[in-house]
Amino acid sequence: MHFRRCLVTLAFCLIPLFAHSMQPHPDSSSVEWIKPYFNMPADYSVALSGNMSKSSADLIGSLEQLIEQATHSIDLAIYDLEHPRIAQSLAEAKKRGVSVRIVTDNYHRTDAEEIDSTIWATLRQARITSIDDDGDIYRAEGGIVDHSLTNSGADMHHKFAVIDAENARPDDDYLWTGSTNLTLTGAYNTNNTIVIKDSGIANAYLAEFEQMWGSPGDNPNARRARFHKDKKEVSAHTYFVDDTRVEVYFSPINRDNTKTSIMNRLVEVIRSEAQHDIAFQAFAITPSIPLSRTIWDMSATGEIALYGLIDPLFYYRYKNNGDIWASPASKVKNRTILPANEMRKLHHKVMLLDGNHPDSSDQGVTIAGSYNFSKNAEVNNDENLLIIYSDRITNQYYQDFKGAIRRAKRQAKVPAPPIKSEQWYTVKEVRDGSRFTIEVLPGFEYDVEFLGVDMPRVYAGNDSSEYYSAEASEYLRNLISGAEVRLQGPSGEEPEARYGAFQSYVMLQKEGRKIPLNKQLLQRGFGQYDKYYAQHPDSVSAYQQYEQQARSEGMGFWKHPEKIGQLFSRAEIIDEESEPSDAFPININTADSALLDLLPGIGPAYAGRIIAYRKQYGDFTDVDQLRNIRGIGPKTMQKLRPNVVVE
Repeated sequence: MHFRRCLVTLAFCLIPLFAHSMQPHPDSSSVEWIKPYFNMPADYSVALSGNMSKSSADLIGSLEQLIEQATHSIDLAIYDLEHPRIAQSLAEAKKRGVSVRIVTDNYHRTDAEEIDSTIWATLRQARITSIDDDGDIYRAEGGIVDHSLTNSGADMHHKFAVIDAENARPDDDYLWTGSTNLTLTGAYNTNNTIVIKDSGIANAYLAEFEQMWGSPGDNPNARRARFHKDKKEVSAHTYFVDDTRVEVYFSPINRDNTKTSIMNRLVEVIRSEAQHDIAFQAFAITPSIPLSRTIWDMSATGEIALYGLIDPLFYYRYKNNGDIWASPASKVKNRTILPANEMRKLHHKVMLLDGNHPDSSDQGVTIAGSYNFSKNAEVNNDENLLIIYSDRITNQYYQDFKGAIRRAKRQAKVPAPPIKSEQWYTVKEVRDGSRFTIEVLPGFEYDVEFLGVDMPRVYAGNDSSEYYSAEASEYLRNLISGAEVRLQGPSGEEPEARYGAFQSYVMLQKEGRKIPLNKQLLQRGFGQYDKYYAQHPDSVSAYQQYEQQARSEGMGFWKHPEKIGQLFSRAEIIDEESEPSDAFPININTADSALLDLLPGIGPAYAGRIIAYRKQYGDFTDVDQLRNIRGIGPKTMQKLRPNVVVE
């Protein structure tokens, strides 16, 4: 048994007796530091001298590098693992003799799709053992030892890795944590990671890991494994990284309430430390929790400025419910709370105290980790949280926050996922004649619009559609669904992304033929020339000629040029010869019974139930809320999801 493991084993016995009298952990490593990483552009105009943040960073690489340099042990607790770079790095570490142990969430482990299965096959071939929060052990030699721990639907929501903390040398101990899931889309959601070189903090996370692992050894012990409310306090809370004070916490509160409440501690810290301003970036921040009420009340007098960004999924849910975060009072005087405008999800769980006033008399404070600002994170899920008292670190997070604020206010461009102009991409969905999606990565789709072509839109507001949109939608759907396309910009390079879509020249590859779609749509009268966005000069003159020719021949919607641009009811454009799908997607918050009746699996009775649900509970905030309608089950939802939107 390793020396460090002996200490942790002893801690398992002593912690219950001394959990409430833990003192700050003494420094033991000679070189200590904290480095945050961000994957979106920052606003460097607010950077302190010599303190520019690591923005637009490779968040997956921040862990990959640590794994590659590990010489003794890697302990990974991760909510979802599907990134091949990490799986390969872990497998290679195991082959060179490094101890690799993995704790993961039961739901994501057992409901693995094809790509996840490949990842776990890679780890299994490397003889890496893992355990999930149901106690199921996936053995290195193959096979599963099934257990059923108390779970109650809670998540093992950690995202951390401890590197080389299992040996007696304190100078090679690292912690990797933050908000980033190790998924293909994790690096494209707006996230942060934190790397800390400090033996004390690394060992605190190691103790949390081994509590879930159930053992200080190489093999997990499901009988001793503890997750969620069954966990105990297993570490001190206060550490020093060089001279920077850092507090460490793990949730949830346990059954006998002997663990420290993260929520209560956050309220204490905010009340004592916030002197000028509070800023947060949150995937979710439940309006009713004590944390929310505290920062709202502190900003009520005007003395504390409150800034916040919330992922649109939750922001508009709060708006529909009339909650504080989207109320008129959230955008007056000293409060600015906005929906984020990011490439994908705003996945941060970050709060900054006095980030806008870094001075010697008022130290900035950063709150970050996997802990969502919600009741579920407090009382159910396995989460981790860091409170860092540092002007330098807080300023780096503030640079990232200001960059996100600029995007939310439409003052800066939103980054788009990287694509290659020579690569062929699969068409996943045709939204209407003007827009379709490609699969940039498995599970990550992004919109495409036709550069230089103005197509009639199916959804033009209030469940209305533009003239000829059904015909354009049907033509495009039949032509490109499931096919491959290549996208290029004005000079043959990658296309520019604007308003959440690539503005592109689109080449279709189908049945051995290559078809320039922008040209064909204009020639057949499904659109007209559009002068907006940068275009190649040759295409400008050619596209104008294609439009003129289609107009003179009365092609497509040029048969009735007086109707072009006019709006018609979504139900009205569906005639006996049209496919019902030409009316989709349907806005389930505004659609009447006749329009809802067009949805697959929805007849008059279900349409009436949807409208009744809207009247009782207010607008839908997520299409999955249709599951609340009596009679709508999983199979019906599979048919509905591509055909409905929430606006």
